[in-house]
Amino acid sequence: MSNDIDTTAPARRLILIDVENLLGCEPAAAEPGLFAIAVESLLESLHYDLRRDLIVVGVGVDAVHRVFGLAVPHRLVMKAGRDGADRALVEVAADHDFIARRFNEVVVASGDHEFIETVVQMKARHVRVTVASRDEGLNCTLAHIADDITYVASARDQLGLALAA
Repeated sequence: MSNDIDTTAPARRLILIDVENLLGCEPAAAEPGLFAIAVESLLESLHYDLRRDLIVVGVGVDAVHRVFGLAVPHRLVMKAGRDGADRALVEVAADHDFIARRFNEVVVASGDHEFIETVVQMKARHVRVTVASRDEGLNCTLAHIADDITYVASARDQLGLALAA
């Protein structure tokens, strides 16, 4: 089976969201609304389109109850332990050939080093990779190998700005 991308098919994006990475605080200290702000503001900055984008939200098992009820359609994955959200999202994209056949672009909404191999594998299959991350949370290797970087403010900072206005 060929790994070539079908250029006649509509562009599709897989958006992997490590929501805990976008909070700007420890997940245990975050109210459910902060999780919603993180996801919704990210998708706004990415110009989310329901017709082309598949969203997968990763979260640790201790915070899973805080992401129920997000306003956007998404698949929720979780894993226990340190970096559980990251590991769950990496597993979603583990079949690199399958992902490359289905998507023209993968967005990794996290700056964590756990995604380096995923980015390398996607790029080897000619899939465009965008990393969306807080500036202070972006791994330097991930920044170097991504095709594009979108910097986002943490949900905590966005909430603070909204309250100050």
